[in-house]
Amino acid sequence: MTMAINNLKELYIAELQDLYDANQQANATVEKLIDAASCPDLKDALKNSIDGTKDGNKQIKSILDSHGEGVGDETCLGMKGLTKEAEKHVLKEEFGDDSVRDAMLISQYQRLAHYAITGYGTVEAFAKRLGDLENAQTLEQCKEQTMEGDLHFTKLAQASINKDAMAA
Repeated sequence: MTMAINNLKELYIAELQDLYDANQQANATVEKLIDAASCPDLKDALKNSIDGTKDGNKQIKSILDSHGEGVGDETCLGMKGLTKEAEKHVLKEEFGDDSVRDAMLISQYQRLAHYAITGYGTVEAFAKRLGDLENAQTLEQCKEQTMEGDLHFTKLAQASINKDAMAA
């Protein structure tokens, strides 16, 4: 049984813990997706995203520590669903061409990234409202880095992968 969340500070902590778990789940899935990618640039982007997410989680853990809280043991059910979908659509689907799989992989990866962007935006807003301005700035940087990574995947798709998938 979970305890009631009574104020914005408690909600902020709960959402930070949820985002931490979401990032952990996303990274575990991205690790599996790397082997499925055929495009070397896509493989590199996936590897870089793992490093970025780990850095984000270090920041989240530091923020939680600064509030005397740990990362918790809750499971982010939203990310759990997204990771199951990514694994189903990339690892279990049959594809007639590797570029089509790569296009699907980007689609599924970006769903994971958009969930994280939303999570960072939410906790950033809570931090600002609570006057936790230094941590709000850190969370904004994490959000911006995740958005830059997402844009990189869009550019990969637009530069070659979607074109190759269309020709398949």
